[in-house]
Amino acid sequence: MKCPSCNSTVRDDAAVCPKCDTVLDPSLLDAGPPGEDEAPARPAPRPVASKPGVKKVLKKPAPGKRPAARPGAPKSRMPEAPARAAKQETADWRSQVSQSDWDEMQQKDKEKFVADKGLDPDDVLKDARGFFAVLSSSDKLAFFGTAAMLLSTFFPWKETVQDGDVLGLLSAGIVVSLLSALALASLVLRVRKAFSVNPLLPWILQLGCLGFGIVWCLVYVKMSWDSTMVRSPIGNFDMWASKPTFGVIFGFMAGVVGTLGTVGGLKDLGR
Repeated sequence: MKCPSCNSTVRDDAAVCPKCDTVLDPSLLDAGPPGEDEAPARPAPRPVASKPGVKKVLKKPAPGKRPAARPGAPKSRMPEAPARAAKQETADWRSQVSQSDWDEMQQKDKEKFVADKGLDPDDVLKDARGFFAVLSSSDKLAFFGTAAMLLSTFFPWKETVQDGDVLGLLSAGIVVSLLSALALASLVLRVRKAFSVNPLLPWILQLGCLGFGIVWCLVYVKMSWDSTMVRSPIGNFDMWASKPTFGVIFGFMAGVVGTLGTVGGLKDLGR
């Protein structure tokens, strides 16, 4: 069979001339394009056999130019979820505790709350303000008079040639200290209604302590008064051997004030 275009001899079953590429089979022109599902098969690339002793040389990029990045999926800036979970698990304190320590800690009892029993200055001041707020005028007079009587024993009650100034607390004036403290305690307990006995008993105790304290101050003045003239150890003059000082006088006056306040409170109670 000859090609009508180039008169070359071709095979009888040839559809295209191998010399001039002329279509010899008309049915080839009527064939439609392949379907979408029928993709033309591509021949597999043949592996290039490397010759022994010859190394493959990679081409280096030209200077000043960056190598082109291979197309691929864009890298995400956010860390992957498994890596974050692993980091959190490592930072967990429970993963750093051994099993024996964990078992020992689970067997321990929970600590119980223990209230602080120390005195709070704010609570003390608040309690004192509430106490003075409920005091009547007579009770306030009796309270401050009794407190002043107790304070007077910390001052000198007499002066002697041999001992000099003698505090009332370090002499017979300690009796007044005890009596005034007892009268003050009975007043506080009476105002707070801590007595479960006859309500007149704290009044009688308070009045009796103050009255006996006043009498003891007068006795102390008599005991400490010695008008014998003796030579003073300091200076060249004579002085009394012993005499009462300001402390006992102040205690006597404070006892009188406390007694007046107690009597006034008794009068208000009888009305």
